[in-house]
Amino acid sequence: MKKALLPLAVAVTALLWTSGCKKDEDPQPVDLGHAYFPTDTGRWVDFAVDTVWRNDLSGVTDSLHYNLREKITEDFTDPEGRPAQRLIRYRQDSATGIWIPKDVWWQVRGNTQVERAEENQRRIKLIFPPRTGQFWNTNALNTDREYELTYMEVDEPWGINGLSFDSTLLVKTTYSNNAVITNTYYERYAKHIGLIYRQVDSTDTQTDVNGVVRIRGTWYKQVVTGYGH
Repeated sequence: MKKALLPLAVAVTALLWTSGCKKDEDPQPVDLGHAYFPTDTGRWVDFAVDTVWRNDLSGVTDSLHYNLREKITEDFTDPEGRPAQRLIRYRQDSATGIWIPKDVWWQVRGNTQVERAEENQRRIKLIFPPRTGQFWNTNALNTDREYELTYMEVDEPWGINGLSFDSTLLVKTTYSNNAVITNTYYERYAKHIGLIYRQVDSTDTQTDVNGVVRIRGTWYKQVVTGYGH
């Protein structure tokens, strides 16, 4: 009896081994990075915003500080038939603490890229899957001049204002600055949260025949202070 059972035992063992090998060879799902740009309704992120503008030619220099909230408020279908979300940006009244609607933007997260309409200008904010060394024109969907972006960091931990994030992306411009025109563009996104940092600076430095330097520019910084859903 034992000898009769041996071939059966060998066959079962071989079958299990074969099944195990096939399971190990199954392709693993690819992480496209979509978690860096959540789309679920009700999600919000609060920011502290500091902005400065200066124009030496007109003698105007001023600054502003305020609290900003970006909240996904509604799902809808865009004119191209794609799932989209409406995003309302609120500014907090410093006296009452009430959040007052400031802008209404919209966004679409596709399989390969993120589009967001900012001040009625469609921009490509991210491309998927995120990898360092990738490049794209954020203005490819509007009539503004070409402005190239790239990933400077991918899946890196980061912290600010007492908040810690396990995985973040850092997007920057590849614009080549010079002694006259300087452009700075940074956006950082955290997994399952979205945008957590934004810095956009633009300066024009002119020196006249008498050696007098005059600067015209704007400086904008938006830093996360809280988030929820």
